[in-house]
Amino acid sequence: MDINEYIKRKNQAKNNSSLTPEEAIAKYSKMDEAELMQELFKTAEQGRANGELDNGVLDGFLTKMRPMLSPEQAERMKELINQLKR
Repeated sequence: MDINEYIKRKNQAKNNSSLTPEEAIAKYSKMDEAELMQELFKTAEQGRANGELDNGVLDGFLTKMRPMLSPEQAERMKELINQLKR
C-alpha cells in the first residue's frame, strides 16, 4: 500500500468514527454531569495526544460559545476550559 492509500484509509476511518449530531445527542443526553466531565477530559486528552487540541482551540471555542450562554454558563465554561488547559 502506498502513502496516498494509507492517508485515504486513515481519513475514512476517522470520518466513520465521528458521531452525527443526532448520535451525539442520544449518547450524551443519557449521561449525568460526572459522566459528561469524564468524557470531556478523556476526549480532550485524546485530542491533545493527536495534535488536534491546544489552548488556542479551547480559547476559540469559548469565544464562539460565549454569546449563546448565560453569564453563569459562560463562567462555568471558562472554568472547565482552564482545567482542560492544565
